[in-house]
Amino acid sequence: MLNEFTKINLDKQGFENLDDNAKSCYAWPLRFTPGVGTVLIVVGLALQSPIFLGLGAIVPLSGALFPRGMILDLVYNLGVRHLFHGPALPPTPTPRRFSYLLSTVLLTGSALSFYYGLSPLGIILGGAVALGGLMLTTTHWCLGSWIYRLFFRHSAARS
Repeated sequence: MLNEFTKINLDKQGFENLDDNAKSCYAWPLRFTPGVGTVLIVVGLALQSPIFLGLGAIVPLSGALFPRGMILDLVYNLGVRHLFHGPALPPTPTPRRFSYLLSTVLLTGSALSFYYGLSPLGIILGGAVALGGLMLTTTHWCLGSWIYRLFFRHSAARS
């Protein structure tokens, strides 16, 4: 059983159409994408690699553009889930896709900052994404989804 905090956080990401049983089934698998993504971002930041971070920005971009085709979701759905007999991930809802778009912009900014020798800015921009990914992985609270609902209240109410 999921606690109320987790249910609310999943709802805010756009999974409100799932019943409690489905949310319970997806709660752990939905941590895979942000968890792996966060590790990759931290590696890119540790290396201060504009190429690694720039290529890494393609991952959330794929999630923003393709609700069923984010690169890490595909890795989970086509491979990892079979190892653990887990369910396939549902399509990514709009608030979470918006979060991926924000991550893409910040990671691109981080990569460009490192490229142009602005390492502190690169660390701040990339670190913000890593921190957001850590929060999403551990609590299912998604800053990008919160921002989406703040600015697109009417659209969020319909989704």
